[in-house]
Amino acid sequence: MGVTFPILLVYRVCRVYRVCKQLGSDPEDSEDSEDSEDPEDSSWGILQGSPPTDISVRDVIPRTIAAAVVFLFLASPSYAQVTVAVDVAEDALSWNSQPKLALAQDGSIYLAFVKRAGGVSQIFLARSPDGRTFRLQQVTREAGDSRFPSLAVGQDGRVHLTWTQYTDPVGKVYYSQLDRGRWSTPVKLSEGTAYAGVPAVVVDLQQEPHVVWYGIRPNAPPVLTRHGSIYEILYRGRSSGRWSEPEFISPGIPDSINPGLAIDGRGALHSAWYQSDLRVYHVRHAQRRTVWEEPQTLTTGGGDAFAVTVAAGSDNGVYVVWERRSTSGTQIYLSERHARWSGQQAISSGRTAQNPSVTVDATGRVYVAWDSEGAIYLRRKNDRWLGVEQLTRGGKHSHPVLSTRGPTVDLAWVEDRGTQRLVRFTSLTSAPTRPSRGLGPILWIGMIAALALILWQYLRSRRARAST
Repeated sequence: MGVTFPILLVYRVCRVYRVCKQLGSDPEDSEDSEDSEDPEDSSWGILQGSPPTDISVRDVIPRTIAAAVVFLFLASPSYAQVTVAVDVAEDALSWNSQPKLALAQDGSIYLAFVKRAGGVSQIFLARSPDGRTFRLQQVTREAGDSRFPSLAVGQDGRVHLTWTQYTDPVGKVYYSQLDRGRWSTPVKLSEGTAYAGVPAVVVDLQQEPHVVWYGIRPNAPPVLTRHGSIYEILYRGRSSGRWSEPEFISPGIPDSINPGLAIDGRGALHSAWYQSDLRVYHVRHAQRRTVWEEPQTLTTGGGDAFAVTVAAGSDNGVYVVWERRSTSGTQIYLSERHARWSGQQAISSGRTAQNPSVTVDATGRVYVAWDSEGAIYLRRKNDRWLGVEQLTRGGKHSHPVLSTRGPTVDLAWVEDRGTQRLVRFTSLTSAPTRPSRGLGPILWIGMIAALALILWQYLRSRRARAST
């Protein structure tokens, strides 16, 4: 609908007012007015499909009300979308467990993604002062692939970046930070020769980074798994400039994969991942105040849980979201903890939903995004869950990434146009290009006032004609 529909709606209201005014005027003046009216008014053709031959209040008022109803209830919100980068890699924003989008204290927006350069995948950083234009910087320049970045920004303005480096060629986890415009020398966080990858990073209240990832446990006992290896979740944190030793935080056999990481208002760390019990994959959560506690299982039932991600709020609430896969399809589920963990809540609609992302703003509102059949969807929770919103249309859109700081909620995702693949961005707190239902009360007040004016003019015209 864009801007055209409300303009035409205002035109219709003004038109009704003009008709009523003509009815209340002197008959001779009214006749002159009708003669002077252009019977081929193109605006009437747009609104009604053909020029009117007999205009009356009885005809026009109901149509105006109907147009208002359509405008208020069928116009869905749409937000300004900008292109961050073009010709990006297929896995530009993979995986969903990793924070990749962050807002700095000065309002700058940072996004980490993957793009081909020199024949291999490299890590790039996009920065924007306002969410309208982005400046790109290539961070890695290795001979092998660099993939799966994760990013966090501290209150001191430093940017912390981790990624998986395949120079060995087996993947290893690396870390670097951007401070006052300069990147530090990359540090290899994973040890040994076995695979390690898909890290997630957050910054604590002391502005120090913490990183989790998954990797193959050395000297693991022989256990039959789907892929022949035993994966564990590992953690390292930095304090006073020194990194802790790698620590296993998952419970062991048989498999733990793709951890997410978040920090709550008290500074406690929360990690969530999916883990096999040799039958299905379940969601597991562990927290660290001063030490890592024993993980808890959040899911039950026979369906596999994959693509786990986690967010934590300033009120210390924890929100874990994942894909639940079954023979009937794939849906997005959520479990949240305040005093205790809630049950599993299905929050998506349709048959297929995947690649969820979750965030919570400063007021405690929860946002979950996912992709389904080529479109990005969003659902919000205040004191209750609101309806599902479709944010993109046309083309193929996937891998949404959400982030918040204060009241601002930002979203990045990948758009595949067939011949070109892009990273796109929008701010969900910016003014919609179409009115959303949240503007309903304001628009209703305006419509009621306009219709009251029309009714007053109509009654005035009736009295004028009765007196003659």
